[in-house]
Amino acid sequence: MQCIKCQTEIADNALICFRCGAATTDRQREPAANQRRGVWLWVALVVLVVLALFVDQQLETALARLGAALLFGATAVAAYVAARRRVRS
Repeated sequence: MQCIKCQTEIADNALICFRCGAATTDRQREPAANQRRGVWLWVALVVLVVLALFVDQQLETALARLGAALLFGATAVAAYVAARRRVRS
């Protein structure tokens, strides 16, 4: 068979043209959007911030301060992951 775009002879069962990269068939379905994944990440981020602020304000022990520090760290990691995913999209 021939490529639709560049007219190169390609194998009958080829999915793409080896020369120009054009698809040999139309898409059967659209790729799923990852919109729901981003929403849950932001919800988790807000919950972590609220929880960290609550622990920081309510408890004055060293262990509570450590817990708050860990929560703030997890929040920073979640924010970093969310920012990287937004840049990739």
